[in-house]
Amino acid sequence: MLLKIVSLIASILLLFTPRAPLPGGSEVLVETLENLSDTRIADEINGADATRFYIQRPKSEKLNVVNASDFGLSQENADNYAAFQSALDYCALHPQTKLVIDKGTYYFRSSEGLDADNCTDLLIEGSDATFIFSSTGYKFFIRNSDCVEIRNLNVDWNWEESPLASVVTVENSNPEAHTLDLVFRNAQNCNENIRLMAITICDPETFTFGAKCTTKECYLYQITDAVKSVQKISDDTLSVTHSGCLDNFENGETYILRHFVYDGTVFNLRDYSKNVTFDNVKIYGSAGMAYICEDNCSHFQIINSFIGVNPEHKDSRCVSMTADAIHIVNTDGCFNISGCDISGMGDDAINVHDGLGYISAVDGNTLTVIASAMRLEAGDYLAFKTDKFEDFEETAKIVSVKDIDWITKEAVFESLPESVAQGWTAYNTEVNSGNYVISNNYFHENRARGLLLQSPNGLCENNRFYKTMAQAIKVVMDIEPTLWQEGTGVYNLVIRNNTFEKCNYSDWGSVIEIGTNIAGKPAETAVFENVEISANSFKDIPSMLLRADNINEFVFCNNSIDTGDFFEHTSTQGRVTFGKYCSNVYYTENTFTDSGFLRFKEIAMADGVGVWAQVNSKL
Repeated sequence: MLLKIVSLIASILLLFTPRAPLPGGSEVLVETLENLSDTRIADEINGADATRFYIQRPKSEKLNVVNASDFGLSQENADNYAAFQSALDYCALHPQTKLVIDKGTYYFRSSEGLDADNCTDLLIEGSDATFIFSSTGYKFFIRNSDCVEIRNLNVDWNWEESPLASVVTVENSNPEAHTLDLVFRNAQNCNENIRLMAITICDPETFTFGAKCTTKECYLYQITDAVKSVQKISDDTLSVTHSGCLDNFENGETYILRHFVYDGTVFNLRDYSKNVTFDNVKIYGSAGMAYICEDNCSHFQIINSFIGVNPEHKDSRCVSMTADAIHIVNTDGCFNISGCDISGMGDDAINVHDGLGYISAVDGNTLTVIASAMRLEAGDYLAFKTDKFEDFEETAKIVSVKDIDWITKEAVFESLPESVAQGWTAYNTEVNSGNYVISNNYFHENRARGLLLQSPNGLCENNRFYKTMAQAIKVVMDIEPTLWQEGTGVYNLVIRNNTFEKCNYSDWGSVIEIGTNIAGKPAETAVFENVEISANSFKDIPSMLLRADNINEFVFCNNSIDTGDFFEHTSTQGRVTFGKYCSNVYYTENTFTDSGFLRFKEIAMADGVGVWAQVNSKL
């Protein structure tokens, strides 16, 4: 039975709010390809609103071939760092090189990261070889480089020496004494000296992040003296005395206990590198992230690749990356992530954003800025948003920057507008991580969100989202002053032809969320513009389908919604709600499957006032 909206809501005018200008405007990027070198080919990427850009790749048959074994790379080496770094150094001095790695397993134990610096027209052919890393930190830099491709390479973590995470079951929980026992599914990991960094409830049948409609977790490393003592009381059990932070953990619950969180990254793309491709790269494990792309890099892509638990060890391993899979921040954008399978992370699958700074003090031409992930360099121009998050017209040029601590910076300007005040935010006009395509991927069974889309001109289409612990997609400006400050505004975002099944599994709010958090409060204006969510299929919804606010010109149309019977029916299940700072919302031609409770109910709601849709039951 289908419930279909037969009274077309062509336009729900929720509130007349002034349209706020957004960083960078809404110009569409249309690149042309001229004077392509005969040693390169180019992939044409077509995105939202007729955006077009090109990513250049080295042409294999035009390159000079060398073998990594000639530089000492060997399966017999305890540590291959020096050998492979020598090969990369050669490639930096010899453009137009194809570096071939013989198939095999190669260990890397050095704390140093491999560095492909100043490489041009470089193709690294992995030949299905596997690199296994044993130390934390950044493992493979690509810096100051143009036209680099890495393909057919596998990367893993040395679980035998140091497991990334363990599945544990709670027994003998005693909130009064602040104690509990953790029984390890894999007894080999049970060691009283093992790192206890973060613990998150998981599905007791699949041992994947998130339990059905419930969230319990604790980031132990963020709490002073969270763990008082640990004692091994049997081959598979640790007795833990804690500060009280685990008092709500109950007997019989199953958790994923991470031993690392933000302790490393496999590939770090940075320093204005461009035209970089990862093709058929499989990353099975990292003590942090798989990719960080930053520092004004641009025109990069991750295609036909895999980030997830090694299928050969799916019975003994529960986590792939211990943090995000792909983190893109402070770049020059123009990227493509397509044809990938991404799962099992300890945080979001993809996070795209540029950094913000929260202004904590103003003294003449000097600002104290809380900015954990913001580029602040002499010569850059900053723009500002008021305490209501409205754009301020004037900019200011940085003269110097000084670190106060890991998150606090002091920036001196040539001249600072008098209106700039404590509680405002700042962003750097020299970066823009927009212009991107995310298509034909499979995102599934990870902690937190599927996609955090916080930059403009994006196309997200033909993806499958399955059993993400939290929102499948979140479009947000998010400022937690002491933790993170992300997102400078989204416009021209298209989310279409995707499938969503059992997403927001642990019920963090809604399957898709659009909104703001500015130190615990929403922005008092529209900061997102021209967003379309169309022709998507939603199935088995535990919660609200969509929550949207702070948006002007929003289209939600031609979507198919089946709330299903997997989750308990609630009054908000499958609903859509629009907040106070929305305007020009078009909500049309969405089809609902009748699960026996939607009939004559509110399907869309706006700022506490119901927007009612006439519905008919139809075979």
